[in-house]
Amino acid sequence: MPGFLTKLFGKAGSKTLREPVGLMALGPESKRASGRREPPTELDWSQAEYIPLPPSPATWEVDGRGEFHREYKDPLLEPVFQAGFKNQHTKVVKLASSLTSDQRQGRVGEVIAKAYSTLIAQRMKSGQLAAAAKQCSEMFDMVSDYVKDADRRRFNRILEQLDKAGKRHDYTPVDVASPSSLPLFTVSDDAPWSLTDGRKLQGDQQPDPAFDIAAIDATGLWLLNRAGASTSQSEVKSVLRRIDRHGLVVGEKALRHDAYRTGAPFTGSSIAIMDSEGGLHVYDAELRTIAESNLRDDPRVVDHFRTIDTNYWGEFKSQVRAVDASPDGNRYLFTLADEAWCCTTLGRAVWGVVIPLKEGWKRVVGRSDRFGVGQEVEDALRLFGLSLPVDPADIKRKYRKLALTHHPDRNASDPAATERMKALNRAFEILTGVDPTTLELEESDVTYFARKAPDHVVEVEGFRLEITISGGTPQDWVYAASFAADGGTYLATYSGKVILVSQEGQPEVVYDIGTCPREIIDVGRYTYFLTPTRLYVIENKVKLAAFLDVFKQGKLLVSQNGFGLLSGKRLQWFTEAGAKVGELMARDPIRTIYATEGGAVVQTRQHRVEVRGLTL
Repeated sequence: MPGFLTKLFGKAGSKTLREPVGLMALGPESKRASGRREPPTELDWSQAEYIPLPPSPATWEVDGRGEFHREYKDPLLEPVFQAGFKNQHTKVVKLASSLTSDQRQGRVGEVIAKAYSTLIAQRMKSGQLAAAAKQCSEMFDMVSDYVKDADRRRFNRILEQLDKAGKRHDYTPVDVASPSSLPLFTVSDDAPWSLTDGRKLQGDQQPDPAFDIAAIDATGLWLLNRAGASTSQSEVKSVLRRIDRHGLVVGEKALRHDAYRTGAPFTGSSIAIMDSEGGLHVYDAELRTIAESNLRDDPRVVDHFRTIDTNYWGEFKSQVRAVDASPDGNRYLFTLADEAWCCTTLGRAVWGVVIPLKEGWKRVVGRSDRFGVGQEVEDALRLFGLSLPVDPADIKRKYRKLALTHHPDRNASDPAATERMKALNRAFEILTGVDPTTLELEESDVTYFARKAPDHVVEVEGFRLEITISGGTPQDWVYAASFAADGGTYLATYSGKVILVSQEGQPEVVYDIGTCPREIIDVGRYTYFLTPTRLYVIENKVKLAAFLDVFKQGKLLVSQNGFGLLSGKRLQWFTEAGAKVGELMARDPIRTIYATEGGAVVQTRQHRVEVRGLTL
């Protein structure tokens, strides 16, 4: 390639090619601009208040994954796990029969029980009741420690159906509590609550299971039906529903886009939804659209991909990790790898910031490596009517001339003009490494990442060669972001830094928790950082008020008077400062919670109860 470029541009000058390989010769840092028309500002948090907090362990440090890997490495157990991962349930059951009772413990026991439950349900659905009963009996013998009450009740139902059909069998029902004999709702002894008005819900009162809670704010709830199943319109991809704090439906909107990412500030009443195609939609409490933008076409996103050269970029959706709407509904934000952008509803950037690189790395601006292959170069020269050797100025001059002739704006009646213009742009970039949309810039370069100091320095016959071994990840991506109650923004990085920036994008506080939080909720006086294993309650932006273990404790529900952890059939409630108030247990999974005068209503699919004293 160097020989070809010498032929293309004449004799080589002072520039050297940068080869993106494991060993790299690094020359002086370029002084040229990155080629971005609106570059983000690198956050300088040296003057911000730094608050180190107790570290939050990663999930794999507390979820028994070490024990799982020990099991997985067992040559007899690994095939069972592999079959379970592939949903090969019949194979799992067959392999389980050759294991001892001791080997069917732990996670492999869970895999076997799941396989049996799935197969039994399939047998029942297809009317193979005798086979289903036999597999139930096998399951009880094989993995008795992992049999649930639901499995026992299913077995008894199978026997009832066999008896009703007059089919003989040798099985006897097993003892299991009937769901109807269990209390619908109970509260812990220490809870200062009382339960009243418990009753069965009528059909039109029952919560729709197609809807999940997408966000909770100070005035209501956002519910999403991500499959669009509540309408019969084929073009509907999802359904958005707004419910006030008292459980009344404010409105419902059928959406022609899916919901890939969502964000909603607690102190506001709007929600931001990004679909899987990159479209960002912001809705207010009346379900009116207040902002829409195709982020894939956003000039800041386009420039980001065009001018930053790395070998580990994922697809667009993997880099936009968070979206949100401001409490006043006048702005939205989105993250992009290690960048974050705050924009007005019209798409104008209020600020854009980029997280500093990790220790030992620097950004270097250099010529693009995105060359075309030999045949592409020859085709590009032919399109421009040029031949080798050629002066770079001739390429630019010829491009401008052809672009004026073929631009779609000048050929509105010619449907092929757009494709010809695309071909010209592609040819220009192949020959120059420059995006023609930035011809107003002196140079259009790309930013790549290099070590600040070389790993090796070699001097041979007066030449100094600095060699750096590339490796590691230089950037700290923004994995979570949320507007603060005062209009500022929290940005959380993969390494566990949470940066509070002002409305102008200036860093004010840096929290260090060691793990990126999944949720950041600011209610004013208190801010909550939820990681997969811990919950931090921060008072007045700087004081750690509570630090709770929340591994497998459920979804975080925040109100103006406290917060809860909802996990299936269990609701734990805490004061806003993190002191536990009490627990509520339900016989069936809890679907909805909303406020009443002097209490709250908790609903399952078919029942409801009022919890007096639980103030939301």
